[in-house]
Amino acid sequence: MTIYPLKELLYGLDYKIIGDFKELAIERFIDHSKQIKEGDVFVSETNTRGFIEEAIQNGAKAILTEFFVQDCSIPQLIIPSDMHLLKERISLMTYDLYGKRIKTIGVTGTNGKTTVASFIGQLLMQQNRSVCVIGTLGVFINGQKLEKKFRSNTTLPFYDFIQVVRHCYEQKVEYIVLEASSQGLLDNRLGIYPIEVGVFLNIGKDHLEFHGGMVPYKKSKELLVTLSKQLVINSDDEWCRSVAERSDLPVIHFGEQYTNDIIFQKVDYSTHMVTYKFIVEDKDVHVEMGNSGYYNGMNIAAALASLHALRIPYKEIKSLTLPKGRLERIPNGIGVEVLVDYAHTPDALEACLTTIKSYAKQDIYVVFGCGGNRDKQKRKGMGEVATKYATKAIITSDNPRNERPEDIIAEIVNGVNQRKVLIEPDRKKAIILALSTAKRGDIILIAGKGHEQEQIANGLVVPFSDHQVVLSYFEELAGVITKNDPVA
Repeated sequence: MTIYPLKELLYGLDYKIIGDFKELAIERFIDHSKQIKEGDVFVSETNTRGFIEEAIQNGAKAILTEFFVQDCSIPQLIIPSDMHLLKERISLMTYDLYGKRIKTIGVTGTNGKTTVASFIGQLLMQQNRSVCVIGTLGVFINGQKLEKKFRSNTTLPFYDFIQVVRHCYEQKVEYIVLEASSQGLLDNRLGIYPIEVGVFLNIGKDHLEFHGGMVPYKKSKELLVTLSKQLVINSDDEWCRSVAERSDLPVIHFGEQYTNDIIFQKVDYSTHMVTYKFIVEDKDVHVEMGNSGYYNGMNIAAALASLHALRIPYKEIKSLTLPKGRLERIPNGIGVEVLVDYAHTPDALEACLTTIKSYAKQDIYVVFGCGGNRDKQKRKGMGEVATKYATKAIITSDNPRNERPEDIIAEIVNGVNQRKVLIEPDRKKAIILALSTAKRGDIILIAGKGHEQEQIANGLVVPFSDHQVVLSYFEELAGVITKNDPVA
């Protein structure tokens, strides 16, 4: 079994060992006390006593920490100032031990990361390649979600990521596709792990309260360049073009212009089926997908460009499917089209609504809110987009956290066409209001949460699913359940 040689990891670092720690090598570094198994080293970055005790009970043989831990029953490896250097060494050593035979693709951008990562995974599997996709929806190998519980970050915490790389090595996976969020890159969750292809999709307004503005937000995303060997760039996006212009790396371009390597040519619509047409190396490439729009053509172009960068020929491309919570249609017997989508930025909401408007024959309802303690700048923009494209916008809550839902809603509706607005702070009631108001042939978009299974408010995390609310409403309508049964 391959393990990390401790002498090489610690060489030249400022460290101290407390206790009888004579190990020459370490098999696993784990920073989540519940994941610890017999013989692991627990990485304690907060020195929380409860976590340390749980790690010891689960079999940790030592603690890796920046500070001395009082009354600790197992050896301590203390690295007071060089923990970031240790992470870099672990990431490179993980690559040398496990990752060299696995090519890794990192996808960044404000919108579309989950969808593009999924499309790359699907295309690789269609070409009979083994692939792991890591992102917002979890960790999947060849389309099957791993049962092992990893944390739910878009970009996995560093020590979770290292575990996944090793697992992929053991499962003989050939490719890893991961979502690289701005926060994940800034938090150094990938260390300096080498990325074969860095994919840049677009830039919009999101997470600005975390980064402190657009400039640091962009710089965080651009950290992916420093890890990458080559880039895939959306030439239709000004920021993406500037990333390529400032880099010396090889670049594959995708977009609508005929100077691109992957040319997005046009979209042919039929009933709930779309055919996207591309030109790749002077050859026509057609990709079919149900219930989608222009922006997903660009997402497919990004995926095709990624395979092009990997030099993987397209023997045959079958229909692609959107990931869970992305324009996800919920079947029903009343003739209303109900879609659930994760769109939580003005750009993403506009992409969804323009797609719907392109084929809608009757009224469009949109149900959405904005997160509390997050990105106040985008609230007004969300309201403007919703009232521009929808017949009626039902404004509600979406993880209000520690803010009053009424205050968030007031900022969303400020200055918009009030005749198009209905307000219902209770998200469940807002969804039911849309469902009970819409007529046969109308379309309802429930935006903001997508795949999510919880609502965060007043310091509490409670189970909540847009999808389940809709299903339960239709079941009640059909007489399957009673009005007193829970729907979320």
